[in-house]
Amino acid sequence: MTARHDPRSRVSIPAGYRTDDGAEYETSVIDISEMGCRLRNGVELLAPGKGLSIAIGNLAPVSAQVRWQYGSFCGLAFTRPLHSALLDHLEDAHARGMLAPDAEPRLS
Repeated sequence: MTARHDPRSRVSIPAGYRTDDGAEYETSVIDISEMGCRLRNGVELLAPGKGLSIAIGNLAPVSAQVRWQYGSFCGLAFTRPLHSALLDHLEDAHARGMLAPDAEPRLS
């Protein structure tokens, strides 16, 4: 694993992802930055290099690639960095409790 240069924010945001073969899963983002995020739960079958699209909170899906997977945790690198305004929105909504764990992420 290479050293991370971008600061990550600790969060707990509901998310859903769709693999390149069309399978959909629910998960939680537990930290996030402009360059990627870490997922908890629902990632046991993901392998490094696998492509997917992930909907985090109330954002539209973004493309990402699995960088690592260990047990029930997984690290993703976004194909294109998240805009800082989107990251600020997610962090603010999380801090205000607006991204409840039972919220449905939108994959389509």
